[in-house]
Amino acid sequence: MKRTAYFEISSGISGDMLLGSLIDLGADVKLLDDVINELGLEKVHVEIEDKQQVVEGKRVKIRYKDQPHRKLSEILEMIDSSGLEEKIKELSIEAFRTLGEIESEIHNEPLEDLELHEVGMVDSIIDIVGSVALFHDLGIEEAYSSKVTLGSGYTVCEHGKLPVPVPATKRLLEGWKVDFSQKEGELVTPTGAVLLNVLTKQEKPPDLTLDKVGVGFGSREMEEPNVLRIFLGEKSNVGEEVNKLQFYVDDMTPEILSYALEKIRESALDVYSVPATGKKGRTGWEVTVISKKSSIQDVIDTIMKETSTLGLRIEDVRRVVSKRKIETVDTRWGEARVKVVPEQEIVSPEYESCRKIAEKNDVPLNEVYEEVRKRYEKEK
Repeated sequence: MKRTAYFEISSGISGDMLLGSLIDLGADVKLLDDVINELGLEKVHVEIEDKQQVVEGKRVKIRYKDQPHRKLSEILEMIDSSGLEEKIKELSIEAFRTLGEIESEIHNEPLEDLELHEVGMVDSIIDIVGSVALFHDLGIEEAYSSKVTLGSGYTVCEHGKLPVPVPATKRLLEGWKVDFSQKEGELVTPTGAVLLNVLTKQEKPPDLTLDKVGVGFGSREMEEPNVLRIFLGEKSNVGEEVNKLQFYVDDMTPEILSYALEKIRESALDVYSVPATGKKGRTGWEVTVISKKSSIQDVIDTIMKETSTLGLRIEDVRRVVSKRKIETVDTRWGEARVKVVPEQEIVSPEYESCRKIAEKNDVPLNEVYEEVRKRYEKEK
């Protein structure tokens, strides 16, 4: 099952808060030194301290001397030419490009000449690249975000006194659900907002089997703790929110409908059809499609393109999925995949894997299934 994280942003988010949370979860602190060395940053070191204010967590401070503002092009080149892992470079570059494009529009400057100010300082560079590296180190495959709590009032930066949220943060959070707070000051920084964009999605999270909680402290002194909490675990059996789409057709041949269902299945979780009677006693097919919320537009586009329907119904539903894992077994024809549900002692040969073996070796599919089951029981 996928290792999953949930960001609880009840008191804002910044790069240093995210670093602290990830370190508190157990990410390798030495990776921050690797980031500093690989990016060629000098006169820089990271301080990590334990802190307690109602809750316990980590506080991260980046110490540096004589650091200039850098152009976006310089930062991208630093990352791209480094020896960091490709996934870390890819997400870090995505974050800085996103920031750069927004700053370019706000200040009406060409992207290639853009000099980043606060987000171009060395601490912001380490916040972004370091957070991506620590996130990757924890093996997180999916991450979700709560509503984002914004501060109020004004903050002072190199561009003067700006209302909270500052223009870059406001642009980065367009389309996100936010909470408005009377807490004074900038609770969400552009660095924190862009990391939310590249690392998380704001959807209702699945139920988790909780492993641990990481707490990262910010620098702001508040009555309540200025912290970011990250919950880390694995998806439990209780499933996730999905969409159910239904439509009816009575003017498609079975062959064409079968083809359409296969095309829909490429972007959907499941598709099935049942015979139905429509207007004026016409017989046809009622088609039901289960789709992830993130894939629904692709599914709709395929339905409209491949079928004759002129409309469909969409519902929010919840599906339950057993906690499973995929294993392989050696058969006389080669490796085959097996779906295993340990808690219910269910072992199911994976259809596509077995089908390919059956076709390639010209043996009955049920013979391959039987072989796979026997080999799994013998090996395990």
